[in-house]
Amino acid sequence: MNMGLLTRTTLLVIALVVALLAGCSSSAPAEEYATVTVNGQVRMTAGPMPAGVLHFRLYNLESLEGELRHPLQEIEDFESDTANYSHTFEYPLHMGEGLAIHVWLDSDGDGIFCTPLARLDPSGLAYTETTPAGEVTLDITLSNNCRSADYFYPPAAVSFSKLKAATKRSARM
Repeated sequence: MNMGLLTRTTLLVIALVVALLAGCSSSAPAEEYATVTVNGQVRMTAGPMPAGVLHFRLYNLESLEGELRHPLQEIEDFESDTANYSHTFEYPLHMGEGLAIHVWLDSDGDGIFCTPLARLDPSGLAYTETTPAGEVTLDITLSNNCRSADYFYPPAAVSFSKLKAATKRSARM
């Protein structure tokens, strides 16, 4: 085989690989944050608020785009000893939109959100579909024992309709 042909072929393959890598690699989106203060009041569905520590978890309501879009991307956790809460954090604008807050009351004082033997910790979720800015007020009602954030959001009717649409798309392919 001719060495000149081999060298040209090698250079062509290298050039194609470099072009392929350059075309397929895209830079990650720039990380952008906004300082947000979220506050509000936590209530029980009925009756007074029992004693105990309130555990909060903040989420992007919807994250990413297209096929990778999914609900409830965790941002951070915090705690409060009172039903009136306020917390300042850095909201990741590059990760999605909306804000959800899941809260549970540690009614038995064990620091664990429900166990197979103790399912007494009431929980709830509040959310806003708009991207938060500045100060956001979200009041939360603890309505169900031992329910994680994905129990409350997305609403079952929305999830079911999305599932039906995805199933129809899959069946056509």
